[in-house]
Amino acid sequence: MIKYCIFIFLIGLTSNSFAQKNTQKGLHALTQDNFGLAKSYFYKDLKKDSIAAAFGLCVFYSQAFSYEPDSALFYLNSCTQSWTKATIQEKNARLKWIPISDSTIHELFLTLAQKEYAVLLRQPSIDQTEEWLTHFGSLFPNMATEAILFRDSLAYEEAVAAQTAAALKLFISSYPEAQQHETAVALYDQLWYQEQTSNNTELALATFILSYPNNPYITQAWSRLYAIYAKEASITSFATFIERYPNSPYTPKAWKQIHQLYLKPYSAEKLAQFKIDYPTYPFLEDLAQDAELLLKKLYPFLQVDQFGYMDQNGQQVIAPQFDDASAFVEGLAVVSKNSIYGLINKKNENIVDFKFLDITATEQGFIAEDSSGFYLLSRQGQFLQQKALEWEEVQQTLLAMNWQKKPELPQAVSKYEVIQKNGKVGLNKRGKNILPAKYEQIISPPHATYIFAKIGKNLHYFDSTGKRLEINDLEWFLNAAELASFTKENVAVFSKGSKLGLLDTKGRIIVKNSYEAAQPVYAGLWPVQQKGKWGLVSTSSKVVLPFLYNQIVAFPPFGFLIQDTRGVGLVDSSGKVLLQPEFKAIKSFETDLLLVENQNGLGLYNKDAQLLIECAYQRIIPFDERTLQLSSSKGLAYYFLTDQKIMTFQP
Repeated sequence: MIKYCIFIFLIGLTSNSFAQKNTQKGLHALTQDNFGLAKSYFYKDLKKDSIAAAFGLCVFYSQAFSYEPDSALFYLNSCTQSWTKATIQEKNARLKWIPISDSTIHELFLTLAQKEYAVLLRQPSIDQTEEWLTHFGSLFPNMATEAILFRDSLAYEEAVAAQTAAALKLFISSYPEAQQHETAVALYDQLWYQEQTSNNTELALATFILSYPNNPYITQAWSRLYAIYAKEASITSFATFIERYPNSPYTPKAWKQIHQLYLKPYSAEKLAQFKIDYPTYPFLEDLAQDAELLLKKLYPFLQVDQFGYMDQNGQQVIAPQFDDASAFVEGLAVVSKNSIYGLINKKNENIVDFKFLDITATEQGFIAEDSSGFYLLSRQGQFLQQKALEWEEVQQTLLAMNWQKKPELPQAVSKYEVIQKNGKVGLNKRGKNILPAKYEQIISPPHATYIFAKIGKNLHYFDSTGKRLEINDLEWFLNAAELASFTKENVAVFSKGSKLGLLDTKGRIIVKNSYEAAQPVYAGLWPVQQKGKWGLVSTSSKVVLPFLYNQIVAFPPFGFLIQDTRGVGLVDSSGKVLLQPEFKAIKSFETDLLLVENQNGLGLYNKDAQLLIECAYQRIIPFDERTLQLSSSKGLAYYFLTDQKIMTFQP
């Protein structure tokens, strides 16, 4: 651009024929590369003609060989000021001997602006950019826009490099229109927050929160302040937080933590006490839900090989997520994920983390096992010791804590005491001699009202007082175990000629010896075999059930099981057939129920042989005192004994 201006000037010089002036001579000297002479001519005219001389000096100082931007700008501004004040006549007079005009002045300004902007790009400087904008910004708005962006970028980078809130604040106030303004404000807020809370003390965090409530990091400050109290994780620490900061956004969470800690594990008693201790608890709906959940029975259900829990209406309460799931007992259930066991409450909160190889429930608590040994836990899921125990230690501890009681075996009660003398036996009753010690064997079945005593081949029969009851044709009696079972109804089996019959307590024959085999008498009926088939005979010798079956056995309290080639059936204590013999098996179940099995699976009848559950299940087991769990290929279902209805999962 400079060379273009000189070219213009040269044309002007060669085309003018008017008298030579100093400035004109100086411009001509420039074309001859006589720089020193040209400069001297320009300075000679400064006092005579400031417009022309200043123009010439601006041209001189704009050239590469003599580039001085400050001098060039100084004389250009001086020329411009004088030129602006000059009259039209004065401007026209100069045009006759020097090529000066508004356009050439503008071209000189543009040349200087471009050269100085190039310098800025090579040597970035905020101050120099500001100076450039001062001199050239109003003349060249497009370049000024670019220069402003350049300056703002330099200032932002400088502020960021300082990594202080003060530097960012200075940038924000100095350059409010900068493109980086929002970013700078955000970074300032962050740095200010970090600087004010760097020591992470309660005082610093609380002061920041109170002093700068509109800072975008106020939530983080509250979180850190809450974490100081949550670290202790106690009811006291959360209560203190609520007392000191009642309007905190974390106050509801602190209340929830108190609620959870207080009611862990959940119980009706604890819930009632919680309402008393914390009458201002703000989430009353939680308490209502707690009360409902405590009363609600939860039942495991199976969906795509994962167990979840449902309520009594079959609605999901806990989503399927467990490999195994037990019933809830006192608010806790044993569950597993990936073969690792833990304890959950009804809210699916981990009371004991998933880290054990197995957890076994007992009446008093839990036994948890990991690779290091065994741990004892209370019914509330609390560890009773910190160090793992060996199994022997567990057993000793359980006995000491009375967790496990040795089962008491039922013992037969006899009214008599056996006495011995010279290898013979007799009986005493409360210190009174009932039978002398002269017998080889004495059998007194528990609870029976009669006694058998043997001497040689002879068998003697006595009542409970020792009075002898004569039986002339009795040849044989059953062994002690068999006799005990046969004598529960005060009858005894005898045999004569390989046939069996019955005696009463007086030693009288009440059923003639007519049968090949027999089962114990039950409810006044005697299962006996005749000609290879079984029937039922009363103690008065009446045939109650004909001899049609392969086997008949007593089945208290329901009656008798009958069996033929078709299967197993049921007869009541009067001899009435309740279930035809068409089942694979019939078993007593939960005292007064009948568990049956056919080719379709397991089913259930009541004591009156009324169908309760169709035979369609692989397993039927008690779930609780009034509920049965039913397993089939379709999953789990539950039968409510009280309502006599089946409940399944309702997705």
